[in-house]
Amino acid sequence: MPHDTALSQPTDESTPEFYAHANQLGTLSASWICLSTVTHIGYRPLIMKKSVHLTILCMRLLLPIAAGSLLIACDGNTELMKHTLSGDPSAVQADLANGAAVDERNNFGWTALMHAARQDQTAAMAVLIDAGADINAQDNDGWTSLMRATSKGNIAAVQLLLQRKADIELADQNGWTPLLWASNRGHSDILELLLANGANVNAKGKNGRTAIYLARNEKHDNVLNVLKKAGAKQ
Repeated sequence: MPHDTALSQPTDESTPEFYAHANQLGTLSASWICLSTVTHIGYRPLIMKKSVHLTILCMRLLLPIAAGSLLIACDGNTELMKHTLSGDPSAVQADLANGAAVDERNNFGWTALMHAARQDQTAAMAVLIDAGADINAQDNDGWTSLMRATSKGNIAAVQLLLQRKADIELADQNGWTPLLWASNRGHSDILELLLANGANVNAKGKNGRTAIYLARNEKHDNVLNVLKKAGAKQ
């Protein structure tokens, strides 16, 4: 995913370099498919105006599919992760019973618990945590399951992670804590929950940006009100 254009902070997805590469390959794939299709039905794509338009339309339709397929093929998700993403706790339990490593990583350092937290799959989360999943594991960018849940606004997942004693102050590689992500994304309900569990309202990223700064920059007035009531500094 691209960086946050306003803040130059990573989003809650995979690295921008990977997606840029995937889009490039996806474009090539879509172009080849479209040109082959157009040639097959009798057009000459580089000569005939109508076929050029058809090629462009075809690329627009197929590029998301090609890029998406490439992402799925390259993420390195385990079977446990795939069952977690499908929202099937019984399949997750079966995988674990058959010896699946609960904290195995994909190519981006994600664990199954991170996937579950991002999708608010609390039933699967509970199964994974009960099986010994590292609740404070960090991916290649320093993101934790709590950050994934926070950034997506998944309050049920956040509640579960806090109940299971997730570290509320762990920061990603840019120094952002869950509280900073909640402020940036405008999730005032999660912000209140984090504060109630002792989150540092004056946490700062490595660039010195505070929760107040992030909320104001994104025009999240509801978040600003919560932060001010909690005594946040500029």
